[in-house]
Amino acid sequence: MSKKLSPAIDRAVRMELLRAKAAVEREALLHNLAEAGVALSPTHLMRSVLPSSLQGLVGGGGPGGGGSSKIAMQAFTLLRRYPMVLSSVSALFLKGNKKSKLLKLAAGALVGWQALRVWREKQDSDGHVR
Repeated sequence: MSKKLSPAIDRAVRMELLRAKAAVEREALLHNLAEAGVALSPTHLMRSVLPSSLQGLVGGGGPGGGGSSKIAMQAFTLLRRYPMVLSSVSALFLKGNKKSKLLKLAAGALVGWQALRVWREKQDSDGHVR
């Protein structure tokens, strides 16, 4: 009972299968491009670089990443949009006088204090005891 299809029908079936395969491959390509776009976003890249204890500074996807993450992302966006701001600030800090050394120390202390505060909040939200 095995009937052979005519060559015209066989060719049409093969063409439709190839069209369907191309459509599936296009959909897979679009999906992979969307995933790559998310993976290469500045927020995701910064999250992958930072240690897990400091990831609350970036992104704000969870309940613990509220205000500080918004400030960090606004600062990052500002520095990307206006590179002269970063250049001016770095020129201010790189001068060799006593004021700049004091500013460097104060900025380092502020960053350390903020990182410690975020780490403690993260520890408290995870249920750990300080």
